[in-house]
Amino acid sequence: MFSFIGMISSYLGYINMNVRLKNQVYTVLGSIGDFYLLYVASRFFSNGFWVRGLLFILAFLGLAYLAYLNAIYYFTKKNSRLDFTPWMEAKLHLRPRSEPKTISRPQPGYVQTNGLFTNEQVLPAELVFSVTEQAGLNQIVKQLAAQNYLQLDYGGLSDSDILRAKKPGKTVAILPEPIALPYFELQRRAKKLFLVGGVNQIEKKELGQIKTIGLMPAAQAAEKYHLFVATAAIYGGPIKFAGRSSVMKEERPFRLKVELAYRTK
Repeated sequence: MFSFIGMISSYLGYINMNVRLKNQVYTVLGSIGDFYLLYVASRFFSNGFWVRGLLFILAFLGLAYLAYLNAIYYFTKKNSRLDFTPWMEAKLHLRPRSEPKTISRPQPGYVQTNGLFTNEQVLPAELVFSVTEQAGLNQIVKQLAAQNYLQLDYGGLSDSDILRAKKPGKTVAILPEPIALPYFELQRRAKKLFLVGGVNQIEKKELGQIKTIGLMPAAQAAEKYHLFVATAAIYGGPIKFAGRSSVMKEERPFRLKVELAYRTK
């Protein structure tokens, strides 16, 4: 009997039908299977197996109650007054597990630019960092976090959220989005271009040497064009990812994403 019902249920999975209609069919199938338990219990009673018969009667009553709740809900679109599942959820602290989402909060510097460049073209720049420059950038990130300019919290996801929501190997950055540097400027020294910036102009630091602008070496671009920093944003940093049974952490450096506007000399 149960094999037959299971076969019908599996076939229904291949049929594209309304979800409510499918649940109505499942409710009917479940009710038929439940009454089969009542038949089995009667056979146990007739053969003198009273304990087994009583166990099947209890199982029948429990499943009949659940079938009743489903029938009321799926056939009348109402909830039964005899439904005690909300009380059980409150007492046992049972709640449906929802898919964790990244907490969306405005980051003060994300859209910050160094002016609006409408008549100039903008190209990405590649930077190289010395040990001192990398240490300076790390210090700036700590200052910005202390002033609540940015949040180093993996988008608000806890380790359990990451383990539950992400596939193994899927990484979550400590900074989900690039965050604009509060202050930045371009400096030229001995035909080399450097990005200087920081929390403000008073505490500015040298943060990296510009190696290329677009596909052109920085020194060659500086000879042909007037160059201006359009945007400079912090990204990168440590990442977390879901392992087989726990969340793993990998240390990665913070970096700068820089775009330069240019105009022909």
